[in-house]
Amino acid sequence: VTKAWRRPVTDDALQRLLQIVDQVLEEGAPYGEAIQVAVQAALTSPWFLYRWELDPVLQEGEGSRPLDAYELASRLSYFLWSSMPDERLFSLAEAGELTRPEVLRSEVKRMLDDPKSEALTRNFAGQWLQFRNLESVTPDPSLFPDFNPKLRDAMKKETELFFTTIMRENRPLTDFLEADFTFLNGPLARHYGVDGPQGDAFERVRLDATVPRGGILTQASVLTLTSNPTRTSPVLRGKWILEQILGTPPPPPPPDVPELESDQEGALRGSLRERMEQHRLKPECATCHEKMDPIGFAFEHFNAVGQWREVDGGFPIDASGELPDGTRFDGARELVRQLKTRDTFVLCVIEKMLTFALGRGLEYYDKCTIDTIHQDLRDHDLAFQSLVESIVLSESFQQRQLEGENL
Repeated sequence: VTKAWRRPVTDDALQRLLQIVDQVLEEGAPYGEAIQVAVQAALTSPWFLYRWELDPVLQEGEGSRPLDAYELASRLSYFLWSSMPDERLFSLAEAGELTRPEVLRSEVKRMLDDPKSEALTRNFAGQWLQFRNLESVTPDPSLFPDFNPKLRDAMKKETELFFTTIMRENRPLTDFLEADFTFLNGPLARHYGVDGPQGDAFERVRLDATVPRGGILTQASVLTLTSNPTRTSPVLRGKWILEQILGTPPPPPPPDVPELESDQEGALRGSLRERMEQHRLKPECATCHEKMDPIGFAFEHFNAVGQWREVDGGFPIDASGELPDGTRFDGARELVRQLKTRDTFVLCVIEKMLTFALGRGLEYYDKCTIDTIHQDLRDHDLAFQSLVESIVLSESFQQRQLEGENL
């Protein structure tokens, strides 16, 4: 029961379970059945079904309290493993050692090195980079006949392996944006048009300067997610980067915005970029599209399933643009190098991961925690594991904000 409830069982709770056993025995059931009923009671208890962090009676002026060792063990294990604490975490909690910073640092490293940390890839990265939504993407088969479930799975796997490698090798967060390696199998290598493995097994592949890829923004998973079934979408790509990479989501579009003419209707009128310039001619659209569109246009050399192209419907592609602060770029590679130099990306990753770790939205009182984590990351070359350590050691992670009339 201690393991099922993830904390020591109180005498009162244990007594109630024993009373269930006695009651079933009194009704004439065999001993094994009585134990089974008690186990069912334990596994339908809120202590098993929910992650409990009990609040004491609020005292005037209190705003938070430290988690106890067992609560901290659960918060840590569900953050990194999406599962209950293991025996070592339970033992450290029981010994009162888990709250020591040096012990927590050691546990973070152990847990990230454990295969169970792949849950952080599936759940955090899947949520942050949204590749878990790839299953719902259906490019038009008449336009993209080579796209199939096997290729879709390969796109997703590339991003999962890439994230896991940055995590396990403790690489800098900026490697998410630009890196000289990726993971490919035969179908995905052929899709990209690069030399790589021939079979279905994935291999780590070094990307030289002639390959126009490197980092999550040029991986087919993200490029396909941010496209329409029949064409690319600079708007969706720009919006995705503003939200997931820079942490500055645009407001919702105004009502009754007309759709762009279809590919068939517009193909003879010019490239997609030329047709989309109309967005910025309307005052009600210009404010947001001036931010989104140039970022999205940087990726126009990648079609709706992430393949490289030189023309759009027979028209040359213009992938140049300008950031809101006036910084100019030409193509995805130059844009990525601009984004790498900005604190906005690192702060966005901090906020995304802290939100995931806490299981709640961030509040005004988390700002000091974010600033402290940011400074610690800068002191440690933006290393991935430093981000996780700083979150786990933070007051926001180790404290529970109390709710009550006095707050």
